[in-house]
Amino acid sequence: MKKSEQSAAANLVGSVVKATRILDCFTPAQPRLSLAQISQQLGQPKSTTLNLLRTLERGGLLLRAQGEQTYQLGYKLMELSYCLRASLPIIQYAMPFLEEIQIKTGEIVYLTSHINGRVLYLEAMYPSIRIGNYSITGKTLPMYCTGCGKAMMAYLPQEEIDFVIDRWGLQGFTPNTITDRDVLNAELNSTRQRGYAIDIEEESPGVKCVAMPVRDSSGYPTGALSISGTLMSMKDELLEDYAKILSRICNSLTPYADQFPAAQMRAISLGR
Repeated sequence: MKKSEQSAAANLVGSVVKATRILDCFTPAQPRLSLAQISQQLGQPKSTTLNLLRTLERGGLLLRAQGEQTYQLGYKLMELSYCLRASLPIIQYAMPFLEEIQIKTGEIVYLTSHINGRVLYLEAMYPSIRIGNYSITGKTLPMYCTGCGKAMMAYLPQEEIDFVIDRWGLQGFTPNTITDRDVLNAELNSTRQRGYAIDIEEESPGVKCVAMPVRDSSGYPTGALSISGTLMSMKDELLEDYAKILSRICNSLTPYADQFPAAQMRAISLGR
C-alpha cells in the first residue's frame, strides 16, 4: 500500500467501514441475510455485527423482515438512489439520444459508465413492445464480457486493464466468455482497430450487442453506449450501420464526458 493510501486509511472511521461492508453483503442473489450469515461473511463477532445491524436498521438503511431473523436493504437506499440519479445531468442530457437510437434500431439501448473496475448501468431505453421492462440504473456487470465494458476497457491504460483483471478475474458465464488474459488483450486490440466492441453471448446466452465508448479530451473512456438485441435481430450486416449511429451520438456526448461517474471518481483519485 502506498504512503498516501496508508495515510488515508488511518483517517477512516472503523465502525463506518464495517457498516458499509455489511451493506456490500447484500446482492440480487442474496437479498436477505441472517445475523450469522453476515457475521460469517465479514469474519467478525456476532455481537459487533448485531450492534452495527441495529444502527443501520435505525437509520433506515436495513430492514428486518417481520417475524424472521433476517435483514434486507432498507428503503432509505431507494430514496438516496433517486437523489443520486437526479444529480447526474448526463442521464437527462443523454435520454433524447437513447430514444433516437432506439427508434432507429428497434433494439435496447444502454447508457453506462464504469466504477471500481465494473460496468455501471446508468439508464436504458427499451422497445415499446417489450414486456417486463425494468429499471437497470445502478446494476453492475464485469467489463471483460459486456459490450460496453469492452468498449471502455479497450481505451484504459494497460495498468488499469491489468488491475481490473487482477481484482475481478475472468469468470466464465457462457461458452463464449473470454477467460484468458492474452485472448482478452487481443480482443481489446481488435476493438480499438474497429472503433467499437462486439459482445456475442459472452455474458448472457442469446444476446448480441455493439458498443462504443465516450472519451474525454485526453482519450480516457468515461462512458459507453450500446445497442443490444437477440442473435436473430442483431444481424452481422447491421453492425457497421449501428456503429456509425453510436459514433455520432458518442461524439455528441464527448463534451459532457467529465459528467460520467468514471470521470468524477478518476478526478478524485488524481486529486483534481
